[in-house]
Amino acid sequence: MSRPAILLHLFAILCVVALGAGLDVMEVDAAQYAGMSRDLSRSDEWLQLKYRGEDYLDKPPLLFWTSALSFRLFGVHDWSYRLPSILFAFLGVFATYRFTRLYHAREVAYSAMFVFGCSVAFFLMCNDVRCDTMLTGAVITAIWFGCAWLEQSRWWQLIGMAMAVAAAMLAKGPIGAVVPLFAIGGQAFFSGRWRKLVDPRLLVALGVVLLALTPMCIGLYQQHGLHGLRFYYWEQSFGRITGENRWKDDSTVLFFTHELLWQTLPWTILLLIGLWKSIKATATRMPVPEQASVVGAALSFIALSLSQFKLPHYLYVTLPLFAVVAARELHAPQPRVVHRVHAAMLVLLWAALILLVWTVFPEHRWPYAAVVVGFGSVVVAVHRRHRGNERLFGTAFWTMSAIGLVLNGHFYPHVLKYQANAKAGQWAAAQGKTIDTFYGMQVSGGALDYYAGFPVRWLSDAGEAEQVIAPGVCIYTDAPHRTALYEAGLRPRQEVFLWNHPAQRLSLPFLDPGRRPSTLEPRYILVY
Repeated sequence: MSRPAILLHLFAILCVVALGAGLDVMEVDAAQYAGMSRDLSRSDEWLQLKYRGEDYLDKPPLLFWTSALSFRLFGVHDWSYRLPSILFAFLGVFATYRFTRLYHAREVAYSAMFVFGCSVAFFLMCNDVRCDTMLTGAVITAIWFGCAWLEQSRWWQLIGMAMAVAAAMLAKGPIGAVVPLFAIGGQAFFSGRWRKLVDPRLLVALGVVLLALTPMCIGLYQQHGLHGLRFYYWEQSFGRITGENRWKDDSTVLFFTHELLWQTLPWTILLLIGLWKSIKATATRMPVPEQASVVGAALSFIALSLSQFKLPHYLYVTLPLFAVVAARELHAPQPRVVHRVHAAMLVLLWAALILLVWTVFPEHRWPYAAVVVGFGSVVVAVHRRHRGNERLFGTAFWTMSAIGLVLNGHFYPHVLKYQANAKAGQWAAAQGKTIDTFYGMQVSGGALDYYAGFPVRWLSDAGEAEQVIAPGVCIYTDAPHRTALYEAGLRPRQEVFLWNHPAQRLSLPFLDPGRRPSTLEPRYILVY
């Protein structure tokens, strides 16, 4: 791949990510984390994580530290909250290339970084920013440095691995060390370099990791005592397998199987074939350039599947490794049936994209109709001009680029219009409301607090509302509690009406314009 082509592909990914960087942050996690980062940026207690003024014990601090610093440097904006995580995501793209280049040809390495960087999951992790975006970038960086150290034994590689592992643990906990251990350990075992795993120099790396974790540990101990340390190092991660963690759901061990299929679009077919060949080669001890990708991805996938609480974004950490597996297959000879199945999948994606633009949200569609036509023409030209695996790569990449642009530029802006908590918070900020003049009655949320600029106080009933109502006071509430206020004689002088639908819970009825009104919940801002 020529340098201009590489830059063009990177520019396409950057455009998609930049378009999504300014979107409203989504409920639940991202909005909560953005609000916590804003509060931290106003505080001088950087080791003390707080949520709505109370001690917080759940996620490690790296996301909050970096986003708070970004807020101090650039102001409180949606894009400045996402910026540190986006930088980690692109670090992950670069590290994917460097790791792959250790064992494979340059073209395979370029393909691996574009398979990861131009996938459904990558665009989502840069849009709906949680701790997993930083975790993913840090983990693949640790694997790159660790495998480079296995091969070349340079001190800077060992220190780089230690710093990346520390960053991963500061982002999401012990999983930041477990996934690199799976990948690097698998490579050491199958390459006959297992003695490197007991090299005394690893004690230096361990010291670097512990030193980097010390500030967080001090904060945990100050706030929560020994329980905070045990929670971080055991209960929050391993406790999900043993059952000690309070978070549990009814998902099965097959939950991530279907998640992997859609998160790795449009490269799914190549990934499945590559996984089959890689696992077969591993089982039969066939010589292969590297085992870190398939062993690290497979063991991590199994460990995540054994957890008693699962969410789709937990799988992000494995995706750079899966991208390497798919990229290897992208450069292997493929039978005609693979090309046909791949083409059929792309046709379905284009059909869904056209439906999205023309039917789901038809208003203001023409700029993105032009995107569909323009990128569709590019895909047709690539299909006609290239043959073999170049056709597979080009058609998939530009299809996903078009999907990303439409999602971030057209689809999500329309979806997020129905995130009432965010719109109510933005209204309160625009009207100059304060913590003493803006309340939520039986409604709350991270987006409400984040956009209002303060933790919005909770009112339980009309009796509590009557005690705070005065000229200029506003109450944000739902339809039943609005009725309760009216029945109590607390009639406002003005109402602001909002529709609400959770952005994380999209459904077919919501996507159907004819049935969408039946899925919406009315919300109100009552102005007294």
